Amino acid sequence: MGVLPSGARSCFARTSFGQNNKAYNAGPGNILCGRNNVSIFRNYFVFNLPANLVPAGQQVLAAQMIGKLPWRGYLSVDPTETWTLFDVSPANYAVLVNEGASIENRVDIFNDLGAGKDYGSRIMSIADEPAPNTVPGLVTVTLSKPAFLTDLASRLSAGSIAIGGSITTLTSTTSQIVFGFTGYDSSNGGRATLKLTIGAPPCVGDLNADAVVDDLDFQIFAIAYDILDCTDAAMPVGCPSDLNRDGLVDDLDFQRFVLSYDAVICP
Repeated sequence: MGVLPSGARSCFARTSFGQNNKAYNAGPGNILCGRNNVSIFRNYFVFNLPANLVPAGQQVLAAQMIGKLPWRGYLSVDPTETWTLFDVSPANYAVLVNEGASIENRVDIFNDLGAGKDYGSRIMSIADEPAPNTVPGLVTVTLSKPAFLTDLASRLSAGSIAIGGSITTLTSTTSQIVFGFTGYDSSNGGRATLKLTIGAPPCVGDLNADAVVDDLDFQIFAIAYDILDCTDAAMPVGCPSDLNRDGLVDDLDFQRFVLSYDAVICP
């Protein structure tokens, strides 16, 4: 992510579990993704979000997901494969947040893991593997803005967010696999990390941290303006639209927001 903004901090949310989906069957702890000569595999991750993750007046400025690739984890006939991360439909959260639940024959969930909002992607190759019999190599995906950050903000009150993964470069019926063998080594496989950079907004009114103050920010502000009181349970965590930090999102905040909205680009 480069140099952190002044006053920003990094924190980490770890998976409560990670699983793969093989022909609509879940395999606990295994995040194998791609295909062999029989089945297509997709993976997913559920990250726990503590209630105090984002302090008042701050927001998530950037995010990365870090997967673990063990030795021999890249098994493909192609020199590279693209691992793409997607949102998970709200209707499927009830199943995926329960590690013991079966998703056997849940074609809808399997399809969901490889479709929807594109959170970011990573081109992977054999070069991402670690040396034999060492700790896993780390595969980092920068999660795109504002799609992921917007969804993350909406999930803070629920306490978790799920991310689906799919190889989007499948071209044949031969092996194109990443994160192979993650289910066989409990010390190395099956888990990932969500790295978040949290701090004050880069400029007043940039509520989705995309370096501009535009209609997307106005939509976020308008929702908070209608709620008004920062203590209302419906208000987004941290009440970022309370620009003057008086506990309300009202006309005083709107006056500040309009000045940034007119300028559009953050300084």
